[in-house]
Amino acid sequence: MSRYDEPGTPPPPDPAALPESGPHQFPGGPLSPAEFPKGFWRGVDYLLHHPDEIIESLRLDRDLWRISRILFGVSVVMAALYGAIMGATNLLQGSPMMLGPKVALIGIVALKVPVLFLLTLLIVLPPVYVSNTFAGARLSFRQMLALVLCSLAITTTALASMATVALFFSLTSRSYDFLKLLHVAFFVYAGLVGIGYLRRCVDSLGASVSRAVPRGLFVLWLLLYMFVGTQLAWVLRPFVGSPNEPFQVFRPRTGSFIESVARSVRRVISE
Repeated sequence: MSRYDEPGTPPPPDPAALPESGPHQFPGGPLSPAEFPKGFWRGVDYLLHHPDEIIESLRLDRDLWRISRILFGVSVVMAALYGAIMGATNLLQGSPMMLGPKVALIGIVALKVPVLFLLTLLIVLPPVYVSNTFAGARLSFRQMLALVLCSLAITTTALASMATVALFFSLTSRSYDFLKLLHVAFFVYAGLVGIGYLRRCVDSLGASVSRAVPRGLFVLWLLLYMFVGTQLAWVLRPFVGSPNEPFQVFRPRTGSFIESVARSVRRVISE
């Protein structure tokens, strides 16, 4: 007699009913690739609440062109939303600038901020992809593009979330230098959020590629992105628009981003 035939002994488990084993089993069940819902804001909500599914799609290299298009759209709209608030500073503060240039500045900066992010991505993507290959982390170009776009979409969404705060201070403050530093701080905050997301994705993907991205190389990526981004922002300025200067789409290339920030810090402290 088998021991399972004894009274009170539970029957053996059915092998067909057991979950499949694998490296991506979670308490709530196996992790499935990302399935973005229809609708822009529903897609943004999915991006924020389902990072593991997006990482799984990156790992499997599945449907990444469609996901990249969605992330591209999110990045452009969110960056433009915050850019419109930046460009509206002179209008909201009642500066002496004429009404026509004030309104034009809103549309111009709403275009400049997405261009800033996308051009920075376009410039840094080739060296990031090649250095990733040299480091032994065999991510395809499609995976690398989707990975960077994920980080960009999170960055611009975090930035757009601060638009109401920027709007509040634009209505209640009359200090151009303070508002400029406030926008710089919001860009830094959004960048740190995006970096954290990128680091999480890189660490999660490390187990599925031949070699994880070395931490030193990741730091070099960040430095490259930071220097390219700040220099490009300086070339594309103005974003806020000084109330004491005439309307300009672009300013002459004098000084530097660091000098401008340091000068604004001194002025705010001395006020």
